[in-house]
Amino acid sequence: MKNMENSNIPSQVTGKKLDITEERTYRTSEEAVAAFDRARERLYAINQWQDFAGTASATFELVNALGQVLSRPPQVGDYVKVDIPGPGSLVGKGYDWVRVTQLEDRREDRYVQLSLQPSMPPEILRDRDEVAHFFKPIASTNIEVQLTGLTLHVNYYGRNEETNLASESLIENARNAFIGLGAKIGLSYPQWKRLVEGILGD
Repeated sequence: MKNMENSNIPSQVTGKKLDITEERTYRTSEEAVAAFDRARERLYAINQWQDFAGTASATFELVNALGQVLSRPPQVGDYVKVDIPGPGSLVGKGYDWVRVTQLEDRREDRYVQLSLQPSMPPEILRDRDEVAHFFKPIASTNIEVQLTGLTLHVNYYGRNEETNLASESLIENARNAFIGLGAKIGLSYPQWKRLVEGILGD
């Protein structure tokens, strides 16, 4: 497994963290490489993450600065519109928003990492300059796919998860406190575990 000290995973400095690791070992290098390529494609297929995680999970849509849904692989600066079970964000017009902040793809090393962080909605959809997410912008979602020998690893690292109570809206802050509390007590764990398992695949 990749050593976190040598990776680009943000350091844990505040709030809660969540680590999930799944792995599978294959019989031949051909099978292992094919599994890595499949997992890489699934990591990039953000619009299909709910299919991998199950219908009870949030829905995810990769969008551009105009709020238009994208069907290509993610790029740094893209937005992801998240529809979580439960009350939606007023600031985000019913959705939570994150942005692709880091993408490392070393196919020759069989390693890929995607990082997302809470953000404002795209400017065209923005009524106020506030982060539309129940976590503060320091929080990050980081997913790694790595092939080491014949073993494929899919790792999830949630970092610096602190509830966002900085909105000018009391209703928004109350909503974020409610959703954030659920995440802190572990209600988000099953969704991310299912997604990691889905990316690992068969």
